[in-house]
Amino acid sequence: MPGLLERVWNTGRLGLWARGESGIAYRDREELARLQDRRVRALVAHAWRETEYYRDWLKAAGAEPGDIRGAADLARLPVIDKIVLTRHPERFEAQSLKGKDGITLYSSGTSGYRRHLRHDARAVLQALAAGRRQRLALAEYVGRESGYREAVFNREGSVGGQLRAFFETRTWVPQGVELRRRRFSPALPFAELAAGVDEFAPEVIRGYGSHLGAFYQWLAESGRRFHKPRAVVYGADGMPPAQRRLIGEELGIPVLSTYQAVEALRIGFECPARAGFHISVDQVVVRVKGAAPGERGEMVLTNLWNYATPVINYQLGDLVTLSDGACPCGRTLPLLTSIDGRADDLVARPDGTRVHALALLAPLQKAPGVMQVQVEQREMDDFLLRVIWRQGEARDAEELKRRVEQVLGAAAAVEVEEVDAIATTSAGKVKSLISRLEGR
Repeated sequence: MPGLLERVWNTGRLGLWARGESGIAYRDREELARLQDRRVRALVAHAWRETEYYRDWLKAAGAEPGDIRGAADLARLPVIDKIVLTRHPERFEAQSLKGKDGITLYSSGTSGYRRHLRHDARAVLQALAAGRRQRLALAEYVGRESGYREAVFNREGSVGGQLRAFFETRTWVPQGVELRRRRFSPALPFAELAAGVDEFAPEVIRGYGSHLGAFYQWLAESGRRFHKPRAVVYGADGMPPAQRRLIGEELGIPVLSTYQAVEALRIGFECPARAGFHISVDQVVVRVKGAAPGERGEMVLTNLWNYATPVINYQLGDLVTLSDGACPCGRTLPLLTSIDGRADDLVARPDGTRVHALALLAPLQKAPGVMQVQVEQREMDDFLLRVIWRQGEARDAEELKRRVEQVLGAAAAVEVEEVDAIATTSAGKVKSLISRLEGR
């Protein structure tokens, strides 16, 4: 456990880093690009010195650290498959930082593997400081950037909870500056959650997108009076578009989202303009493999801050769309206009081909009356649709079947099941596509 002097030292560093956060999102784009390039060079040189994996990786590409002058040069190097880092994180760890202060974060493992990744203490504290740029965006709704009440709907042992415990043992933040937080388990019945929120009266509620969407849908349909926060913030998984519209437009509660992963603690955040996610290019490099701006492709990620386990040219697995346009809010950080699920969310077909889940989910989510839908592929041409319908609107199951057939063909057998809620994983997330065809 760090002593008092170390906590005071860390708090001082935290304050210094946080002070610069008010302007980082508005810096000149060329200045940001130069900063990103410097950090790429430093990270690659560190990885070469510290890890045998990255030395072999660069040599196999016929490159040395000096050949990588900036973010653009990363495209010359091989992409690292997610499964390699997931199964063997120790091969990526920097030798000189083993045993030094830091934290090993454990993810929920919704992809089938429970990932874990070591982060050095400096990187984690820098990520904490960088949270201020998100708070500044929220301040437009809350009216201040600190000292407010925040309810967090999160499971015990979540990545956020692991980070919070780390911060609390290594820093000292005065009351009035730190947020007043209260955690609520997403496993609680909605009525119990609502009662807790009413009692706590938070200005901000934060949690998983699918869970928050279902919670507010239940509140809207219950007819009961309930406390309305000044903003709802979600991450970790998506929020169905109909539920986001319900919260933002019908209930009048602003909705923002953040983007992060266990491999990179801060990737992007939405501002009140909601034109997309502002990418924190001083912290990460985001490339979209084989896609021009405006086109969807698979994200390749580099984390510029974490030196304990360098993550370079890493295939995160998310399908995203980058924009080369500017946000009307005035922030110069580039925009990620959409995050559209996982690259491996695929529907198998009898002829051996695969259809991405987006091709199927998008028309289903736009069908009249649909609030949320989950697709389960039980057999090659046998599908179950679990549907939450909007209260008071027509429920046309035959229309959903037609939309599946338009994508997958007339041979697809479709059963539609009306449900009040869609079950979550052990991590508290909702999977939009479930396949029972492993190995086929």
